[in-house]
Amino acid sequence: MTDATILIPTHLHAVLLPYAVRSALDQRGASVEVFVVGDGVQDATRTVVAELAADPRVRFFDFPKGERYGELHRHAALAEAAGRIVCYLEDDDLLLPEHVAEMERLIETADFAHSAAAWIEDTGELVYRPWNMARPEYAWLMRYGRGSIGLSGAAHTLEAYRRLPHGWRTTPPELPTDRYMWLQWLDLPGFRGVTSERLTHLHFAEHQWRRFGDEERAAALAEWLRRSREPGFAEELDEMLRAAMRRAGEDFRIRAREAELTLEAMEATRTWRVRRRFAELRPLRALLGRRREGR
Repeated sequence: MTDATILIPTHLHAVLLPYAVRSALDQRGASVEVFVVGDGVQDATRTVVAELAADPRVRFFDFPKGERYGELHRHAALAEAAGRIVCYLEDDDLLLPEHVAEMERLIETADFAHSAAAWIEDTGELVYRPWNMARPEYAWLMRYGRGSIGLSGAAHTLEAYRRLPHGWRTTPPELPTDRYMWLQWLDLPGFRGVTSERLTHLHFAEHQWRRFGDEERAAALAEWLRRSREPGFAEELDEMLRAAMRRAGEDFRIRAREAELTLEAMEATRTWRVRRRFAELRPLRALLGRRREGR
């Protein structure tokens, strides 16, 4: 059996897609098949994928444009998956060479796993946001729309996917696609989730990178792909992650203190208003008291 099926949905990123696919194919110590799932792609994407498919591990699913992000296409592709686990990658992100091996290790004791939750901003800075699929508190946050994890870096067993009530399906317009999918996992009987302490994927936050043209973004991806295959990069990334975690902890403390000060100010204002209101009511209370006494 193949170790992993790596699913890459795509729509309009023909220039960026080759870097994502190359990073998916370059996995150490694991056999992979790469499913590129097209959702109404243009001819430019078909040309790119035809070149990538020279590697027999790459398979292209050329679907017409579906609803929302073509979630049903992903479900149809996974019906033909041969991997013991399924890993996901956005078409403008990268996997590190040890990603599949790390997900396999984590999934030995879980159904659903995820690389550390972090992304690269356009400045090159790594931003970390704590998330842990093993903790019920985070499940609560996800259920009530207070956060989630993205597509890239997520993995699960194929067997567990086939036990889901729906799998990938069209997402209601008011919900994020990935969160809508992950919520099914939380309801899976005996669900076991885990988040890695390591970062094994590189996510380039769309809200940061969309202001650049495709050529600029492609150049950045090419550079990060090159760097990620150099000796010593794993150690460099670990240090970047530790620094990002420190900043996240410091930022959390600042935000928590700001919230405390805001609540204190609100309480002080509320108390002052109550006292003022009581002062305004004193004459009326005195009059009512005299009337009661007169009775």
